[in-house]
Amino acid sequence: MPTYGKETFKESNVNYLNKDFGALKQSLMNYAKSYFPDSYRDFNETSPGMMLLEMNAYVGDVLSFYIDKQYQEMILPLAEERRNIITMAKMFGYKVKPIVPSYVDLTFTSEVNASSGDVSKVDYSDAGVFDAGLEIASSTNSDILFSTLEPIDFRITGSNDTNTIGTTADSGLAETYTLSRTVKAVSATEKTISFQIGIPEKFKTLTIPDTNVVDIISCIDTNGNNWYEVDYLAQDKVPISIHYTDDINRESAYVDYSGTKTIEAVPYSLQYITTTKRFTRETNQDNTTSLVFGNGILKDGTMVDEGYIDLEQIGIVIPGQTNDLNEAIDPLLGNEYSTLGETPNQTTLTITYRVGGGINSNVPSGDISTIPTSTAQSGNTSATLTSATNERPARGGKDEEDTIEIKERAKAFFSTQNRTVTKEDYEARVLNIPNKYGNIAKAYVVRGESSNVIQSQVLTIQEQVNQLAQEYLTTIDGIINDVSNDDDDTTQSKLEEFQNDLSQLSSIAYPSDEDLQLFSTINIYLLGYDNKKQLVGNPHSFSLGTTDNLPSTLTSNIKNYLKNFTLMTDVVTINDGYIVNFGVFFDVVAEKYANKQQVKLDCIQRIKDYFRIEKMQFNQPIYKSQLEFELMGVEGVRSIGHVTLSQNEDYFQDGGELLESPTYTYSYSTTGNGVDIDGDGITDGGFINQSNGEGTEGYGYKYNFKNALSDDGTIIVPPNVATPTVFELKKPNKNIQGRVR
Repeated sequence: MPTYGKETFKESNVNYLNKDFGALKQSLMNYAKSYFPDSYRDFNETSPGMMLLEMNAYVGDVLSFYIDKQYQEMILPLAEERRNIITMAKMFGYKVKPIVPSYVDLTFTSEVNASSGDVSKVDYSDAGVFDAGLEIASSTNSDILFSTLEPIDFRITGSNDTNTIGTTADSGLAETYTLSRTVKAVSATEKTISFQIGIPEKFKTLTIPDTNVVDIISCIDTNGNNWYEVDYLAQDKVPISIHYTDDINRESAYVDYSGTKTIEAVPYSLQYITTTKRFTRETNQDNTTSLVFGNGILKDGTMVDEGYIDLEQIGIVIPGQTNDLNEAIDPLLGNEYSTLGETPNQTTLTITYRVGGGINSNVPSGDISTIPTSTAQSGNTSATLTSATNERPARGGKDEEDTIEIKERAKAFFSTQNRTVTKEDYEARVLNIPNKYGNIAKAYVVRGESSNVIQSQVLTIQEQVNQLAQEYLTTIDGIINDVSNDDDDTTQSKLEEFQNDLSQLSSIAYPSDEDLQLFSTINIYLLGYDNKKQLVGNPHSFSLGTTDNLPSTLTSNIKNYLKNFTLMTDVVTINDGYIVNFGVFFDVVAEKYANKQQVKLDCIQRIKDYFRIEKMQFNQPIYKSQLEFELMGVEGVRSIGHVTLSQNEDYFQDGGELLESPTYTYSYSTTGNGVDIDGDGITDGGFINQSNGEGTEGYGYKYNFKNALSDDGTIIVPPNVATPTVFELKKPNKNIQGRVR
């Protein structure tokens, strides 16, 4: 007879849902009454039998509690123990921070001589470069130290840097200039610790005893080899930053790889190297920091395939190390046979790291005013720093992450998974690239034409090729059937010509799958700032000896930076965006009591604030009605006559006094490589040659603002071109003109 099935099921009165003490006790009492009615009847609280029942209920209650607790600690939103939360955060890929430092912009000054040829200019050859890692203490608390994260380079200048006259001679001419440069600094100080490593150990772990480690600066062994920090041990490509002073291919920050001079400085270049000397950094439960190395031991350096170093690893048989031809290799394992990195052996590791941070490191503005004593390391090595201060407060510092913060950040990290998928993902990644790799002002991302469209176009070409091939066959048949043609050489020559033409056409009409994938691209359009905080990147805005296009070093840095985040099927292309410059004419009526000159100055300032370049984005329209509303808010303005945005004339003037034309002009491009940006069928662009009347240097594309007005005259729409465009009020001091009546 079977011992299973519906017929043999015997109902039990045991309740499996009882989990607490009271329910378990009552369940045991009911069980005893049901199955042992004659053996035990004394259910008095003081009886020995009830003691045994209560002890069993107690054990069941405790076991139920631990089972529930263990299951609860397996779910991130419900977990409470810090150790388990940190472990699950690691599973999601999020690295817990032992402490969070504050960051601040430090402004340094240095005295530099005036140029001997022209005292109105700075002699940058007299300037120096100060290495990163310069430490400055807080004026109110000397225990709080700030360390610079990048070199202080007085030989390059940015949009926020200033040069002022330092000293003057008796003649009144400048002798020296005071240069100011602003760099990022972190509330931390450097420390060094050494570890003696003996025999190799798989996944060697070294723990730094400090509990407030901000980051790892370097890890160097006895032989001078660098060990690099990676996000995970399987990551064999490591990003490294190379300063232009260490790059033999670049003579300055204003020169890219091709030797072309640029008006935008790019101090660092981003490159990737393949190395087995790597480690990951982990935060422990007690808030200390550990370095975890790989599981491999460098054996003989044999190259098994491209970029792969033969390593001896425990538990893994590497292909090529055995003579067994029948050895099975699972092709689905992929990189399973590759290395997880070396583990150090018989050496000494010297680790340099930063400690600091915390809530106390958030100091107010002006708190850092200690004069550093450091001298320059390159350039003019005798140059010194004359002052240092923080114009803005240090912010962002906090103590260790609590469990709730770890939970929320781990969930956010898991949702993004460090990948760029959407348009917003790409734009955020590009704009968040560190400033040392280049200054990105605007970014706009569009996806290229889809492969389905490309394939349909290819099918059309294939039909044309088939039709052409049929015509060739008909012609060849005629040649072969022409009995009057006795010239075999001529026939053979035509046959060979047909075969060559058909072969070339077929290669175009039937591209490989790899070629088709190249059509599916991510097009990123960029614009940068020059040292005057004006947009650069326009393909036809040139200055003599330099190019306003984005430097090739910057575009290379962006591509390399995105390699860690892009999908395998995405092909990224970097393009320059378009710039449309303009001027503003305004006519306002002032109150009787108002000072007209002051009203005019206030109106100009209000227009400057409205068109601040930080607020202008790609393909953003201009709301002329909003600008008029802003002018109505100026003290002393009674009414608005009109406001005109234009590149040439005040086309809204009503027969009254003509306002002067802008101090710049636009003309048509005759080079043939421009763009019809205003849709009039003519290629437009700015010019560099001012002597022949072809336009003003440095201005962007010609655009008809009058035709760009909406029907109600309140909105100026951006150019309808394939390349995204940004409106820019380039030189407001010259290109804003107005009249106050």
